[in-house]
Amino acid sequence: MSKYNVKDVFKAFGPKYINIYKLSKEQWKVYNAIMNCGTKELGYHVCICEECGEEYIGVNHCRNRHCPMCQNYAREKWIQKESSYLLDSRYFHIITTVPYELNEIFLYNKDICYKILFKATSEAILTLAQDPKWLGAKVGITSILHTWGQTMEFHPHIHSIVTGGGLNNNHWITCDKDYIFKVQVLGSLFRGKFLYYLKHEFNNLKLPKNIKDIKSFNKFLEPLYNKTWITYIEPPKGNAENVVEYVGRYSFRVAISNERIKNIDENNVTFEYKDYKDSGKIKEMTITGIEFIRRFLLHVLPDNFTKIKHYGLLANRNKKNNIKFCRLLISRILTNEFVSKVTRKFNEFKCKKCGSTNFSYSYHYDVHRLCRN
Repeated sequence: MSKYNVKDVFKAFGPKYINIYKLSKEQWKVYNAIMNCGTKELGYHVCICEECGEEYIGVNHCRNRHCPMCQNYAREKWIQKESSYLLDSRYFHIITTVPYELNEIFLYNKDICYKILFKATSEAILTLAQDPKWLGAKVGITSILHTWGQTMEFHPHIHSIVTGGGLNNNHWITCDKDYIFKVQVLGSLFRGKFLYYLKHEFNNLKLPKNIKDIKSFNKFLEPLYNKTWITYIEPPKGNAENVVEYVGRYSFRVAISNERIKNIDENNVTFEYKDYKDSGKIKEMTITGIEFIRRFLLHVLPDNFTKIKHYGLLANRNKKNNIKFCRLLISRILTNEFVSKVTRKFNEFKCKKCGSTNFSYSYHYDVHRLCRN
């Protein structure tokens, strides 16, 4: 268990931070959720052992998706659900990211820009996959939004897990290469689509003061057409069961985990990060507590924004039917019937008296009554 956590940083430097910076409505929600997580402010729950009747009282947690203390259970439940949609297929990991020059526009227009990022990514992947030059089939995509780098600086990008095969005229087409299409081709198509959709949203964007009209906006974007946009295609990762574990880790990450925080003193926070520019070496960085909170809150998502989306064969509308049909086609090719069995190990709470894991729960917010009892 980590000695320090994000909540400790908020407690130590939060009051100073909110005197310096103005928090948005969404940032206030996250700030208050983390500050109150695991305290009496969120009330208590009572666990009653169904075998022996022993009672246990515990504090409630915030369950906010930005809280590093509340992600484990949500991640395990999501993995358990998504494992039912696995195919006996290879899967590719694709990353699409935008140049740093667009960061300011992203920060002013998170909802719009994140949606464009999803749209441009999914359309580029689906278009190339359906091209007979590459796979020539409709693939399934699970895309996850991340907005941070290892040092918590703002770095919006999409992680997409893509099936290494797809449907074409009721046939399953398998990709037998270590790439589904060329990364340079993906980068060019993604860049074109993103900039096209961004221009289309000009009238809805909040822009920096130096961009006053459509002419100056186009001039600002012009150099980006000639810049190489970073995209990455990672070869398949083992069997199908490994894929859902891999996706789950990415899906429920927050800007920084508690384990990476190594020290908090009067003014500073020290944390670990992986330096990809230096062969992925683990290093330590020390920044002020105020700067730590500023960086952390950069990554608060707009209210009700969906950070995990599915496309192609995995689009929610026909997902179940597509999976059934694809499994039938793949089983004919492999001459066996694939059934995904991903077993999850939850950290089950056991009764200290009898060892049972069967509990009934009740939730209470009348703290004083519980304390009296």
